[in-house]
Amino acid sequence: MTEAEILSIRNELTGIVVSVFSVSFGMITAYIAGLWFVLRNAPVTLRSVAFGVLSCGLAFMGALMTGVQDLLNGTEAAWARISAPATGISGFGSERPDWLGGFSLFEATSALGAAAMVTIYLGLFYVTFIYRWQDQT
Repeated sequence: MTEAEILSIRNELTGIVVSVFSVSFGMITAYIAGLWFVLRNAPVTLRSVAFGVLSCGLAFMGALMTGVQDLLNGTEAAWARISAPATGISGFGSERPDWLGGFSLFEATSALGAAAMVTIYLGLFYVTFIYRWQDQT
């Protein structure tokens, strides 16, 4: 695989990552709006259905990102086999700065993204099923 092919694949994968983030952000934003305008006073069955649909959508995005991560790791391995890249790029986030405690930049950003999504998901669960909305009169 040539340097140009790897860079092209990397560029396409970055576009997929941005798209998945954008769609996930849109789903979460729409769900929050739905909570405010409809679901906050809805019966638990309707809130459960809505949360289930959100969960399926986010699970799909997570599964898609798992596949994309495998492809990203493959391009990193292919890049490492190039002896002297013309671009001078040593890797795509494979650096392991001391301040990350042994994690690579790629691993740290993946973990940060996963932690953020789990936190958001748990927050949405809380405001869907536990939080008691005040009546707006």
